[in-house]
Amino acid sequence: MKKLFTILTFAALTLTTSHLGAQAFDKSTKQISIGLGPASMWHFGGFGYGYGYGYGYTGYSPITGQLCIQGEFAVHKYVGVGFNVGIGGRAASPAGRLGYGYGWGYPEFNIPLGAIANFHFYQLIADKTGKGSKMHSDKLDIYAGLNLGTGVAIYPKGNYFADTRAAALFWAGPQVGINYWFKPNIGVQGEVGYGKTFINAGIAFKL
Repeated sequence: MKKLFTILTFAALTLTTSHLGAQAFDKSTKQISIGLGPASMWHFGGFGYGYGYGYGYTGYSPITGQLCIQGEFAVHKYVGVGFNVGIGGRAASPAGRLGYGYGWGYPEFNIPLGAIANFHFYQLIADKTGKGSKMHSDKLDIYAGLNLGTGVAIYPKGNYFADTRAAALFWAGPQVGINYWFKPNIGVQGEVGYGKTFINAGIAFKL
């Protein structure tokens, strides 16, 4: 019994020491986040003004609402790479309902898929200054990075088109984000940027 108590005490002290020295992002981090927000992705695809009549119209970037699932995995104590995938779309605008909305006005459903890379500079600052505890770097993580991706946008058959139309998605841009881990494995995340999101907020989980 005494030996068991000693082992449990040692394990508890080890875990406590490990937690006290932990950073919000380090070389072992694996995390998944789920967020909501608007995005602006370039659409490339030919379709007409409606019912099969018209001209190939390409290169437009409407604002769409997106549900984004994002994974990030550390490849260095300050660098992570990962993926984002989601679903999104928009309802018809007044221009689309009147039949002259081009790419911006028509209802849309889309599926984006992309890659991300982030540099977690807040952790670097906390390490270099030796002020990790004062900066709360065990809970707070601020980063900047790049995103790149593709996917498909679908314009449904109905009041606007005689058949289903599709456009290819493409985006590339920067993002700046913040994670705050209010529990060791559960936190909140927010991002601003261009491409996969203008602004996005959600919840994050460490694996």
